[in-house]
Amino acid sequence: MTQVTIDLGKRYAAAFGLLAVNNSPSRVNLSREQSNFKLESFEGINDEFENIQFIYEGTEINFAALPFTKDADKTIGNVLAPPPLISFSRQKQHIETPVNDSDNIVVERWGIRPWEMRVRGLLIDVEKRHYPESRVKQLYKLFEYNGVVEASGTQFFDKDIASVYFKNIEINGVQGFQDTIQFSLQMMSIGPVGFSLLNP
Repeated sequence: MTQVTIDLGKRYAAAFGLLAVNNSPSRVNLSREQSNFKLESFEGINDEFENIQFIYEGTEINFAALPFTKDADKTIGNVLAPPPLISFSRQKQHIETPVNDSDNIVVERWGIRPWEMRVRGLLIDVEKRHYPESRVKQLYKLFEYNGVVEASGTQFFDKDIASVYFKNIEINGVQGFQDTIQFSLQMMSIGPVGFSLLNP
């Protein structure tokens, strides 16, 4: 039985820097021992909150822990990549009017802008250990879709995000790993359009 182990820690360090390893998914953590940094993997932790899924036109794109080992009797499934690093930001929108001869302002209107998200992750060819061409194509087709994409996963649910649209994509190689590509996606949350009927 052939077993191939993928070291996610080294790939995250090469792609996003040493500090990103501390926040990288799949139970990878950074510790210091006798002035030497080393990576430790913690087992028995429920990491399902890291899994996310995008759905558009009947196509599902999954980001989840494989784990990134492949035995001869196991199949990879329809997982595109390990869970990505996601940063969320949101701003309030105000209409403010200054009061004459005063430092005070009057806030006339309140609003909240949509969530802005940056998704950073790795595409890894775990089967042939070559450039992950098919995975890059899948990711690019997701970005190329000009419409609203359904988003699901704990990190979206707890912020009331049900759908998103994509604004930007960046794809780069990872030095020292021919089977790994790093990517970055920028996207915005979007809510369903509602209509209200007014009685005359």
